Amino acid sequence: MPDIVSYRLSVAPELDAFRPELEYACDFLDRCHFTKRVPESPTVLHYGPNPPEEAISNPAYLFPDGVRLNEDGIHPVPAFIDWQIQATGMGGIFPQGDAGCSGTAISYDALGTIFFMLSRIEERDASGTDRYGRFPYDASAMARVNMHSDIPPADRAAQDLAQLLTGNAEPAIRSVFDVMLTHDVDKLRGYHRFFGPVRSIAGDLVKRHAPIAALHRARDAWFSGEPWQSVNELMTLSELHGFRSRFYFMGPTQLSMDSPYAATMPHLLRKVTDTIRERGHVVGFHPGFDTVTDPEEWQRQHRALETITGASIREGRQHVLRYAAGITPDIWDEAGMDLDSTLAFPETTSFRAGTCRRFQAYSLRRRRPLRLEQVSTTIMDFGMFGGKYRDLSTDDAFEECQAAIRTCRALGGTLVILYHTGQTRTPMHAFYERLLSELH
Repeated sequence: MPDIVSYRLSVAPELDAFRPELEYACDFLDRCHFTKRVPESPTVLHYGPNPPEEAISNPAYLFPDGVRLNEDGIHPVPAFIDWQIQATGMGGIFPQGDAGCSGTAISYDALGTIFFMLSRIEERDASGTDRYGRFPYDASAMARVNMHSDIPPADRAAQDLAQLLTGNAEPAIRSVFDVMLTHDVDKLRGYHRFFGPVRSIAGDLVKRHAPIAALHRARDAWFSGEPWQSVNELMTLSELHGFRSRFYFMGPTQLSMDSPYAATMPHLLRKVTDTIRERGHVVGFHPGFDTVTDPEEWQRQHRALETITGASIREGRQHVLRYAAGITPDIWDEAGMDLDSTLAFPETTSFRAGTCRRFQAYSLRRRRPLRLEQVSTTIMDFGMFGGKYRDLSTDDAFEECQAAIRTCRALGGTLVILYHTGQTRTPMHAFYERLLSELH
């Protein structure tokens, strides 16, 4: 193992109010590379103007003008971010091209980049959300400055800082490549409610005069063999390639955007989760649509799911990828959860948090790191197939995923793949099997 290089963080007096955010960024740096923030270290990493002699200098661009503080924590200043994008392409905050380090100085706000991306502060108080209330990819700074690189911006910032601190042009990586195969269980059987498919089947027969489509719909709803068909297939496929599957289940809910199976089929749900655990796979939580800003409802569903399954549940993903940057991570942390993989942009294969690695969540309200860890979900079945967002060929989808795989392998990242249970489209199966073979 390489020697650990220590440093201490120095902050310009006028910027000391943002020390919690800067220390959080340093903690991420230390998870990525063999560095360690130590109060008495002779090596100094300075943030802001007037660095001490021989200090490594990180300029201040995000702080103080890009944020504001009040009794509810730290918020973005959208007008400043807009100006940065229009005037410089985020050149002060984000890394640009190959330029980054020179002598003992970094040319952009690397610590600001890390905080900006990981905390998702740009999403707090955001307007212009999509029909599900989600922050869209097109509204993100990464998309608006067309930042496409082999290295996500927070990872690039950590690498540049480590390069200066260690004196190594290719600083050693501390994190380790990992693969997470996740499966949201949006329906336990082939339907949400037993008579739910009847109306669509009647429409196939009466309005669309499509009896074959009606038969296929009836087969998929009542004769699909779900949940056992796909749950067993997915576990067997994971085992074949040396992975574990992680199945994320809903708690009891009657909301129309959710599936009520935990309330209507609790005995079947218990049998399925028992089988999953017996085979060495993972049972997780898939909180309902309205839980994203409602801690009481989140906790109610979580407790009920643990009661039904008879075991502790400590990881998962929000339903429909709904996420509120100022609230959701606090809800998960207060519930004692270990890992949240909600962060994803269904419109594209990317790293929503600007890193391919697992990282500590941050409370924008309380302005402190949380025990909860988060990770971006990068590859999603419904984001590439079916036409809701895109409908790629298996070859095009596979090619698109190669860049994400290379990035995770090179940087010791965690590649998170979402493949729903109950899939019936053949192209998806072929793509998923090919993807696991590539990762084996």
